[in-house]
Amino acid sequence: MLSTVEVVQVFLARLAAQDAPGIARLCAPTVEWEAPDPSGARWAHGPRTRREVESQFLTLFATFGLEQLSVRQVIVDGGDAAVVGWTRWRVLATGERANLQFAAVLSVHLGEIEQYWQMPDTLAVAVATGAARTEV
Repeated sequence: MLSTVEVVQVFLARLAAQDAPGIARLCAPTVEWEAPDPSGARWAHGPRTRREVESQFLTLFATFGLEQLSVRQVIVDGGDAAVVGWTRWRVLATGERANLQFAAVLSVHLGEIEQYWQMPDTLAVAVATGAARTEV
């Protein structure tokens, strides 16, 4: 069984590799979920199955190409981990780049992710995908 730190390390490696099935395999059968949809326009929350987690990441990777992932800090307290960092994504449909700061919280029990909260810069995502615009 993987420790919390090991689960976070594997999760980040699979995120960097855009491995949605691999991310889903790290999850418990049901995950308490809070994260925006890939456009950044609305939030999805509540329980998710592994298949739904995989679908969420497949949609993300079909919308964005991950160009860079940088983790600034990982804080672990028992089964809980907070990850702070930034990513550079390319919107596949337009080529637009989005640099996003994020915080993610993962709760791990018996080597599986049971809770996942992702808090990215949703305005930057919405602007990059065309779901929102900023006035200059």
